[in-house]
Amino acid sequence: MCSQVNSLFLAWQDPLERYWHTVGKLTQKGNYYQFQYTRGAGQCERFIPFTGMEDLTKLYQSEQLFPLFANRLLSKRRPEYKLLLSWLGMEGQSYCPLLILAKTGGIKSTDNLQVFPEVQPNSAGSFAMDFFVHGVRYVSKSARARIKTLQPDDSLLLMQDFQNPADPMALAIRTSDTPEVIGYCPRYLTKDIHRLIKQTADLQLTVSRVNEDAPLYYQLMCTLMVTTTNTEPCYTLFDDDEFAPYSA
Repeated sequence: MCSQVNSLFLAWQDPLERYWHTVGKLTQKGNYYQFQYTRGAGQCERFIPFTGMEDLTKLYQSEQLFPLFANRLLSKRRPEYKLLLSWLGMEGQSYCPLLILAKTGGIKSTDNLQVFPEVQPNSAGSFAMDFFVHGVRYVSKSARARIKTLQPDDSLLLMQDFQNPADPMALAIRTSDTPEVIGYCPRYLTKDIHRLIKQTADLQLTVSRVNEDAPLYYQLMCTLMVTTTNTEPCYTLFDDDEFAPYSA
């Protein structure tokens, strides 16, 4: 494979309650792909299985990337394709559809789905993941200007935003010096980060890259590092029941 990303979770947003549910998992095994629904698909009666994959208990397999995911990739023939790779920090790399999906989130304006990578701890029990800062369009003009001054490896801080009327679990992201809120942590991460905070895990958030010429969604990429010592439990992400295979 051309990247370390070989599994992605698929999240669906309930159009009425606006909560996100993890409903499926895509895995690349050698030269073929597998898709399986997770238990999150059964947690909301409004969720409707995807066309061609109506059986929630079945393991689907294909030599080609399933259309549900392939349609979330920018065509290599589009003139802006190379520009997108530069925003993702993937210049010169071979074509890696799962890695591209992991970094972009596979977001489309026409539906309420998003993908994110499965995170595996290293041999020391620590792990890291990259994500683009969400909600930049909601911050002030001064905050957007501040984003463009950030440099790789600059420290950022997570801040609980429990009075947020849209999401009491929201985690704002702010600069560490001269504090200013510059965006929000993706919702698919907030529940697990709250759990890690309660477990007193060592979390470090830093700037990975700043794309001044990119649309707001792609302007600021961060790296979240969770470190485990020999005296601590092995911290994990995405181990709730909703991430388990539906048929299990």
